[in-house]
Amino acid sequence: MNPHFSQFDAVAPQPAVTPLVAIKTLPALIRLVMVFTIVAFVGGGTLFGYNLSGIAWVMPLAVALLILANNFSKISFPYGIWLPWALFLFAQLAVADYANLDPRVLPQQRTFQVLSPIVIGMAVSTFRPTPFELESFVTVCRYLSFVLLAIVAAKTGILLTGTLPDVTGLAPEVMTVMLLCSLFANRYLFLEEKRDFLLWSLLAFVPFIAVTRTAIAAALLTFPLAFGPMRISRRIVALILIVLLGGAAFYSPRVQKKMFFSGKGDVSAVMGDDLATSGRSFMWQKMYAYIDDDLLTGYGTGSGETFVYNITGKTGYPHNDWLLTLFDYGIIGVSIYAICLILLLFHAVSRVKYCSSEINKLFFLTGASAIIPFCLMMTTDNIMVYVTFFGNLHFTILGLAYGALQARMDNARRSLSVPQTGE
Repeated sequence: MNPHFSQFDAVAPQPAVTPLVAIKTLPALIRLVMVFTIVAFVGGGTLFGYNLSGIAWVMPLAVALLILANNFSKISFPYGIWLPWALFLFAQLAVADYANLDPRVLPQQRTFQVLSPIVIGMAVSTFRPTPFELESFVTVCRYLSFVLLAIVAAKTGILLTGTLPDVTGLAPEVMTVMLLCSLFANRYLFLEEKRDFLLWSLLAFVPFIAVTRTAIAAALLTFPLAFGPMRISRRIVALILIVLLGGAAFYSPRVQKKMFFSGKGDVSAVMGDDLATSGRSFMWQKMYAYIDDDLLTGYGTGSGETFVYNITGKTGYPHNDWLLTLFDYGIIGVSIYAICLILLLFHAVSRVKYCSSEINKLFFLTGASAIIPFCLMMTTDNIMVYVTFFGNLHFTILGLAYGALQARMDNARRSLSVPQTGE
């Protein structure tokens, strides 16, 4: 079958998508992912004796597994790319050194958390969304953005006081911002709608409100590094403007106060002893020094968390997913995971040429673009582990992209099989 067959290239005009219609249009699994993303923002609390933060990723995963059990043959997501990573994780789980792990560490939980986005992406890809349904998802993401901004305003009190606190506790919101920035930056590049650029600007400002340093850079870079259509000259100008904005943010009083113990410093001071890392550098030095003894294969699932618990006594995550993965799985594990990400990025981009609708292209390029801020945030946060904030929603977008493309291919195949009558 020729994927570029011209009779399937036209896309019928779609009616306007209202919020209520958009929500009703989405399958139950996607609604769960969206709802529990908001639940994760709120944080804390229990339901039936279980932490809401745990329910927020377990429930969508359970529903996704049920969908796959009944629709495995309909998967259009390229799960083969992730098969080596999944097999590696299960092999590591089978040989985990449970006796030497901290009682608070659950290797099974970490394994299924990391695999959760992949499972959800596979389940979502069994759906066959139309362009209208894809636009419905964008509409829901737009309102999710408004909810996120409202939560940020409520947590910081910015609308009441006109000032920002030094500590905001906006880590969940900041992670989700990365993905939403990728979505609306790419949508603006496709459709040139000013509301998308405005929303991107508001979302990109959230990491500055939160004084999350890596996220400030990652959010701003989602525009010039978006994979949507942009002339190279415009991309260079955008990158220069982003660098200037990043520099202005760096020298702002709030960032300077958090960045340096002395409360003031320039770029050269970032590598000095005055840099304030909230205890991260101390943990990282200890972990790097210890991992030298088993750099190739690592110490096994849960070992990194146990090591950090022994240092902090309160938390098991070192705010560096690359380092945590290196500690547990060594160079082999990190390499497998990085290669899987790169292959997924190129595979998603390669599918664009088979899409007939701009909205389908948008979903593929958003999913591919979002891998960049994801990898950046892995260097200073736990975005890989906290799948509710980024991963589940990210792979939902990719699953929808693959499902929509498969729907077009199925329609093309059916149409070609219908006998044509002559005049």
